[in-house]
Amino acid sequence: MNKLKILALFALVTFIDTSQSLEDSIVVIVNDRVVLQSELIEKMREVQTENLNRIQLTKMKNELLNQLIEESLLDQASSRMGIRVSDIDLQNRLKLIASNQGLTVLQLKDALENQNISYIKYLDNLRMSIKRQEVFRTQFTNRAYVSEEEIVSFLKNNQIPEIDGRMRIKEHVIISNSNELNLSQAKIILEGIKDPEGKQKKKYPAYNIQTTLLEDVQTHKLPDIYQNNLQVLDKDRFSRVFKTGTGYTMLEVVDSNVLVNEYKVSHILLTTNPMEGPEQIKEKLYQVKKNVMDGEEFSKFAEELSKDKISALKGGSLGWITKESVVDQFRKVMINSPVKGVSEPFKTRFGWHILYLEDKRLKNVTDTIKRNQAIAILKDRKVAIAKKEWLARLKEQAYIEYVK
Repeated sequence: MNKLKILALFALVTFIDTSQSLEDSIVVIVNDRVVLQSELIEKMREVQTENLNRIQLTKMKNELLNQLIEESLLDQASSRMGIRVSDIDLQNRLKLIASNQGLTVLQLKDALENQNISYIKYLDNLRMSIKRQEVFRTQFTNRAYVSEEEIVSFLKNNQIPEIDGRMRIKEHVIISNSNELNLSQAKIILEGIKDPEGKQKKKYPAYNIQTTLLEDVQTHKLPDIYQNNLQVLDKDRFSRVFKTGTGYTMLEVVDSNVLVNEYKVSHILLTTNPMEGPEQIKEKLYQVKKNVMDGEEFSKFAEELSKDKISALKGGSLGWITKESVVDQFRKVMINSPVKGVSEPFKTRFGWHILYLEDKRLKNVTDTIKRNQAIAILKDRKVAIAKKEWLARLKEQAYIEYVK
């Protein structure tokens, strides 16, 4: 260490407020900051130490002191990175903490003060905690990559708790000698279930379709063939037709907590320019809509006109998407559009759009939830290792002096 740094450290220690030094003392110097005896005592008050012997108490004290050193290093890192926590961010976190405890912010404040905890100090500590979390988020969490191979391997070799997916299902089964029918014929007969007037069903009176209501079924307890055919349903909440030991079967989901709507959407995006204002852009999109409704392909116009070049290469297709994956204005138009319909021109922050809704379906998200859980677990493991290694490097590079 050079002389200037040593002098700076001595200056830091020397010029601590005299009145504070009478009551407090420095236990560790961490670069240009210090850990005080009062901070260590406060940490020790947060843990149960009554039943610890002298050796255990010393070990606990060293662990808490190490935590304070790491927190100091993180605070210094957050300062170097320019991380700030606004009053709005602080209040939002405070509301979340209070809400998780079934309290209002005011009730949380009263609860803290009833425990002789300074509310101002609590806010200061919370602000510092958010800063430290943000250091880890920017350094590791956002950068942690989990490969497809890792996800597949984890799901194969680890038991993830079953999702409590529940469904209310109507089971429609053709009761007959299965040799009398093939799958194509069974599809035609069961399609009559979807016909509210029953015209299709009347065409095949010889076939008895038995309907059974399965109440509040846990999806993971259903037979595999049922689970497989409940992964994707059509827009009317019906499964594909499949064959079981009982007969040809089609399932209708009346209600469920694990189904989400998906939309197969294409769009065209146009933006204003010096030559074309909003009115000219809308007129162009209205003309596209008219041409498509007259029988021309939407994809042709998307390829020619759309400023969203990625989707334009696919004829404007965004594939199957959920309402959560698009901005508010797009979402509202999408969920209110009829299948095979072309929307009116509408504006988002990206520009002017029209969309074509090719189809709708419902998807069982049980496997998606499990997959996301696997990704979260794998990310947490990687982040934990990276954090530990990074903190170790910070300590190696830091000036740390224990003051007797």
